[in-house]
Amino acid sequence: MKFIFSFFCYFLFLNAFAQQQPQYIPFKFNGETGVMHTSGKEYKEPGLSNYYLMDDFRSYILSKNDGTDVVMDAVSGKELFSGNLDTDCGPLKVGNDTYHHFQFEETSALLAPGKGAIFLPKRYEKIEPNSNSWDNENLNGKQLIWALKNDNTYDILDAKNNFEAAKEPSSFESFDLVFRTNNDAPPSLVGFVVGKKTAIKREFGQQYNIPSSDETVNAYDLNFKKIGSTPYQENSISKMFNTKIQLRGSMIAPPGVKNQPIQPSGKTIALNKEFSLIPSKDDPDKLILVNTQKGSKPVLGNDKFDYRYISTSKNLKALLQLRHADSGSFFYFDFDGTYFPKGIPMIPEKYRSWK
Repeated sequence: MKFIFSFFCYFLFLNAFAQQQPQYIPFKFNGETGVMHTSGKEYKEPGLSNYYLMDDFRSYILSKNDGTDVVMDAVSGKELFSGNLDTDCGPLKVGNDTYHHFQFEETSALLAPGKGAIFLPKRYEKIEPNSNSWDNENLNGKQLIWALKNDNTYDILDAKNNFEAAKEPSSFESFDLVFRTNNDAPPSLVGFVVGKKTAIKREFGQQYNIPSSDETVNAYDLNFKKIGSTPYQENSISKMFNTKIQLRGSMIAPPGVKNQPIQPSGKTIALNKEFSLIPSKDDPDKLILVNTQKGSKPVLGNDKFDYRYISTSKNLKALLQLRHADSGSFFYFDFDGTYFPKGIPMIPEKYRSWK
């Protein structure tokens, strides 16, 4: 009796765990996005224009052809939210949460999975992306969000104050961050400078490799208190902050480590003990996905595919995204079974046009 009860509890645990796993996943066929259930059944036929992942496959943003974007829960398949996604912003990392910026006629909203939407008092044209920032920019300090208004000037949104816009500074066209350099620790954010585009010559979204200039900028600490005005040069700004500083604009961009493409190099790439990518004997620019526990049998035949690791918050090489070279189909392959059925191409069978 005790064994039966224990087995029943274990069954309930497995069932509950399965219900928290993503049950739906997008794919692409002929340039259009569809959605399938992990059982293999087609849920939405191709016809959507695009999709974006949210928070480790917890939800998806599906772009419709009428210009609206809907957030779909990956477990239930239900639509949770709709608006117009700011695709230039992309995932906005704030502490442990990842937000996306949606636009409406007279307002904007920041949406993070599990937190609901935070509606802002005005509509912003764009919010600056921060996905390419150095990780230490977001640690142990105030997180500043730079929101572009329709007059091409910025508001600064304080992430720790429910994204409320700072009253000062206002009506500036460009900005840069100021970091204190530390001998035994990463640089720490101590303030920022703002000014005209001619002073801080950066493009939208640019964070690094910004040239210095003799034009004047205004310097602020992290409490939005103005320290003074100075040329946009590190030596001058360092004297104003009374410490050795480095401008983010003078730094080099961090190396790209997320969602890395896999390039053929003539060597076998072991994904785990069961699956590998091996060089094709006929084409040095082609990798074949094989099951090494079944005599290196090809999983998807011998057609040419492009492969990319998909990164999550816990694993830079969590699973694969594949593109079929002939048809252009995009789909996922979870070689560890962390999110989706292990070793199954996540595209309905009728769209599997490879040999």
